[in-house]
Amino acid sequence: MPPDAAAAAGGSGRRAVLRTLLGGGATAVLAAQQVSARAATREASAPRSRSELPETRTGGEPAGRVREFWIQADSFEHNAVPNGYDGMMGREFSPDQTTFWAVGFRAYTPDWESPLKADTGVEGVGANSGIPGPVLRAAVGDTITVHFRNNDAYYQWPHSIHPHGVQYDRDNDGGWLADDPDRPGTAIPYGESYTYTWICRPSSVGTWIYHDHSVPQKIPAPEGASDEAAGDGMDADMVMEIGAELGLLGLLVVTDENTSEVDREFTLLLHDAYTDNVPSLAQDLDMFNGGAFLDNTPTFTARVGERVRWRIAALGKEFHVFHIHGHRWESRQGYQGWVDSQIIGPSTTLTVEYTEDNPGDWIYHCHVTDHMMGGMVGRYLVRP
Repeated sequence: MPPDAAAAAGGSGRRAVLRTLLGGGATAVLAAQQVSARAATREASAPRSRSELPETRTGGEPAGRVREFWIQADSFEHNAVPNGYDGMMGREFSPDQTTFWAVGFRAYTPDWESPLKADTGVEGVGANSGIPGPVLRAAVGDTITVHFRNNDAYYQWPHSIHPHGVQYDRDNDGGWLADDPDRPGTAIPYGESYTYTWICRPSSVGTWIYHDHSVPQKIPAPEGASDEAAGDGMDADMVMEIGAELGLLGLLVVTDENTSEVDREFTLLLHDAYTDNVPSLAQDLDMFNGGAFLDNTPTFTARVGERVRWRIAALGKEFHVFHIHGHRWESRQGYQGWVDSQIIGPSTTLTVEYTEDNPGDWIYHCHVTDHMMGGMVGRYLVRP
């Protein structure tokens, strides 16, 4: 049965390597929805000069094509550590310690008829398994139309989609406020739908994040939990963007004629789930694309000589340090020069490009030790 309460507890508290189990769990996978035939074809927009496209908010109509997406939010049981093992620290986990009821975005064919197949290619939507949501791709001058349906059958909470990096008006913002609770697009009820329209300006080029930004909620503590864990249900216990913590987040990519061609493009979303907010977890989890620890997080592959691009984003309240063993790249933000680690904070993104030159079985991870212990580590396999 879906919980009745609306709101989730405050801060994360001090991360425990393993906390006493607070509540049940399970496993499975079934997710959300989206994207139209046009987006699925992955046709590149005709190149246009930046000077041809108005940057002013009141300027002329965008000159590109309409990129239409059909997106659904679904709730599903999600085990972040399906192999039950922390390959870095050597710890073992049972499914009930690492499973929670997640909510994720998923791309579908028009009218939410059938889910799109996974496509991890350079122009693809990604795994499309719910966490993260599909990669939404467009070019400068395009109009993005997102038909969103809320299918969160477990929590039955309202949800929304808030985009970063693109232009929109207030009815296409998706950000809920208590002093304007009825503004369109900010709290789509369970079973209902809404259409968002966003514009890609020249200043939209890059890697961006989109996520749920709807009504704060609280997950009730499981039966038998202590009074302290259960809380008092007051408004102060609600968690802003709890939907995003549970998995409602994804990447939005905008390109132009200057976007370089690559052989491999990896998309990576960093986010955290806390026992204070998600009481079924036995410890806080730090996740790459919804997984925690080696071989539960994505394993990326490349070959020597290939041009590689990583599109990385973070959401939540943690600062991270992205690091790849055995590799360096030229920084395009902050320090300008060669690096092998870069800082990324909440709601910010990082785009890394290099030509692969070092074969081996490598790891990539967050270099904050607490986050490594929480699961932010994955494999990167480079073949000659």
